[in-house]
Amino acid sequence: MEIPSTRFDLTDPFAQATADEASGNGPAATASQPLAHYNPEVEQRVQQWLGNGQLLIWIPILSQENFPGVPPQILKFADQHQEAMRWPIHRPEDLLALPDGITGWLLPADAEDTDVACGVWNGEVYILGVQDKRTGRPQMLLGERADDGQSAV
Repeated sequence: MEIPSTRFDLTDPFAQATADEASGNGPAATASQPLAHYNPEVEQRVQQWLGNGQLLIWIPILSQENFPGVPPQILKFADQHQEAMRWPIHRPEDLLALPDGITGWLLPADAEDTDVACGVWNGEVYILGVQDKRTGRPQMLLGERADDGQSAV
């Protein structure tokens, strides 16, 4: 899965990452620019969830990219028990307690599916979109997103 991202700064929750940060070259001294895969609709949805005080859930994405040393059959087995791996997110600051370098799905506690992922890298929270590397199609927790591009969340 390819994961385009938007940096989520807790002091300015929806600040955009710079082009250098997005390319992995670290923080840049230039002015903020939109990321190549920036999705304002996803940003607005997460902002709305947090602004409404909704309980959110973070579920780790059990993939070789997140867990490169774990055999695929173990990841597949663990994936069958996702219900037990849900982390509650009560407020934006809770996102900083997520494990560093692990991408997970982010959704309201009462939702069944989402197209929003989230991860923490070096103390910064990123709100992400997930795409299949082979097809480039958007992915959701429960599978590929519908052809009409509408989210079930």
